[in-house]
Amino acid sequence: MSNLQPKVDLVVDLQFGSTGKGLLCGYLSESSDYDTVITANMPNAGHTYIDKQNNKYIFKVLPSSAIGPKVKQVLIGPGAIFSINRLLEEMVYLRPDQTLRIHPNAVVLQDHHIKEERKRLTHISSTCQGSAAAMISKIWRSNANSTAGQVLKGTEIGTLVANHSEWQIRLEEADTILAEGSQGHSLGINTQFYPYTTSRDCAPTAFLSNMGIPIRMLNRVIGTCRTLPIRVGGSSGDCYPDQEELSWEELDIEPERTTVTDRVRRIFTYSKMQIEEACWWCNPSLVFVNFANYVDKEYIDNIVAHIDQMSNVKWIGFGPTYHDIGVI
Repeated sequence: MSNLQPKVDLVVDLQFGSTGKGLLCGYLSESSDYDTVITANMPNAGHTYIDKQNNKYIFKVLPSSAIGPKVKQVLIGPGAIFSINRLLEEMVYLRPDQTLRIHPNAVVLQDHHIKEERKRLTHISSTCQGSAAAMISKIWRSNANSTAGQVLKGTEIGTLVANHSEWQIRLEEADTILAEGSQGHSLGINTQFYPYTTSRDCAPTAFLSNMGIPIRMLNRVIGTCRTLPIRVGGSSGDCYPDQEELSWEELDIEPERTTVTDRVRRIFTYSKMQIEEACWWCNPSLVFVNFANYVDKEYIDNIVAHIDQMSNVKWIGFGPTYHDIGVI
């Protein structure tokens, strides 16, 4: 009998991204007992974590939770798209006692993917990292397929590619799994913000599929959000009707820049409509409210009271490091 009991905690973003998923996942991996961590990142998303010792990590391929002291397995799911060079850079963060495996259906990013995207997607403030073009190459299923099972065969990292049976066994033999979603609910390609979205869905069910995780293994969804949500800079699309766009100057806060493109982000007021919609779709059991240092206590209390009507705020973030997270 397959071991499909619920053991996966899935972290998802309830807004437009950059809510601190990397921070929370790193925090959870350092403070909990997860032995397996998994993601299905694409190069259009980057996660940052500053650990207990104030070491800073920036991940675009591996999950931020890979640095956890009890983590034994690090998995890259079938929906991932990654650069070989970037993977090699991040592998230096792994310990000798950790096992890294790549699903054979993950896509290896190639130069022509980036060039194609830069020709087509500049009008919607795409990060133009090649994610959509790489996904399209997988969909075409041509002889020039870009999947890891084909591209990495015979290379120095070819042994890291699991077959489908091994993938299933590794999930079944894991005790507890932390799954790290990317981007954010409102950036999903099937939301009302299309075409100013990412190239795939950002719902929990989509993340499970892109990580090759059976639905029965899901234990709970953990949501992350910000006091003041952001979108990437430029012509990145609209916001919710109950939101207003702010400026960094009026907030007297140093402008944030994106991990991937280094663009200055746009910043908005908190939207009840957005969080209610995201909770309806994602059904988080617990929520992390980040960037509490941007607003006053009354603003934070109002957000917590609103979210607690639908879920349970468990953590509050006041800065970028492990030590800046407080438990309610």
